Amino acid sequence: MESTTQTRSSDFYTETIGRNQFGENLKTYFLNPLSFGIAGFAAFFSLILFTNLFNYIFGISESFSIEMNDVIMSLTGFVFAAGAKFLEFFSKEEN
Repeated sequence: MESTTQTRSSDFYTETIGRNQFGENLKTYFLNPLSFGIAGFAAFFSLILFTNLFNYIFGISESFSIEMNDVIMSLTGFVFAAGAKFLEFFSKEEN
């Protein structure tokens, strides 16, 4: 025969474990790929920015400008980095 206190504490631990699992899944499948995606975007955008800057400094182009196409091309870095991190979780084998 179970006591009321034991039942209540059992329910509490079940709820706590459920919340922790949700938080862990959110971090694993959403926040980690998002942060890697932002880093990929920043890397691609920085490369494009420095390329445009050096083109201006060395006289290859007449003006220094960042266009919308540069930002859109940087989004490929976001997609590649976030996608790679997201797919990494599916390639891991369960022990």
